Amino acid sequence: MSLARWILGIHTTTPVLGLALLPLEGKEREGRSQSWWLDRQMAARLHPCLKEFLAGQDWSQVAGIAVAVGPGSFTGSRLGVSVARLVGQQLGIPVFGYSSLAVIARQVWQEQGSPLQPLRVAVHMDAKRGERYGGVYRVGPDQVVAEVADQLWEAVAWQALLRQWPQALAVDAADWVEPVPVLALAELARADFLAGLRPPWQEVLPKYGRQPPIDLSGVNRSTPQAR
Repeated sequence: MSLARWILGIHTTTPVLGLALLPLEGKEREGRSQSWWLDRQMAARLHPCLKEFLAGQDWSQVAGIAVAVGPGSFTGSRLGVSVARLVGQQLGIPVFGYSSLAVIARQVWQEQGSPLQPLRVAVHMDAKRGERYGGVYRVGPDQVVAEVADQLWEAVAWQALLRQWPQALAVDAADWVEPVPVLALAELARADFLAGLRPPWQEVLPKYGRQPPIDLSGVNRSTPQAR
């Protein structure tokens, strides 16, 4: 009898760390998830929380990694992507990176949408300086499609965009911080995995709403081997 295989979800773009394990063979949310409010302790606590969450889990059963790449916290986005890349490299498995706004759109559909009908969701977050970072998504059972790609918007321009998409449900990312939508993240990866996609870990990079205040170009280099 073959062992069940899992998607591991890692969400670190907010003050809340979210981890999830979702079986590849399932169609509902039979997986498990856990959240920790870590805020500035994210870097120090991520690895211990991951070890705790996966205690007793056979790593050979992890078939793919799903990670939220941002926008959100600069440090959190970089940290989650770095860990996902490292695990993907070490296990030789695909790493699926998704916009944190796309993940929220999926969660909104899961809670409010119809299983038979797609839902349009306009997700935005505060980008400071009087701007919003947002996009419009069409969400269905197996996919999230960006009809308007994530980008920075002046507040007036974002409101004008919403008037162009009156059928879209407008949601603020600030309302979806806790519980973190990490199962929705894993669901996106499961759908893509079952569709035959196998993205290499090297292609997954953080997605920042605006230029980080420090140089993070080193994240483009190969992830070092774990000691």
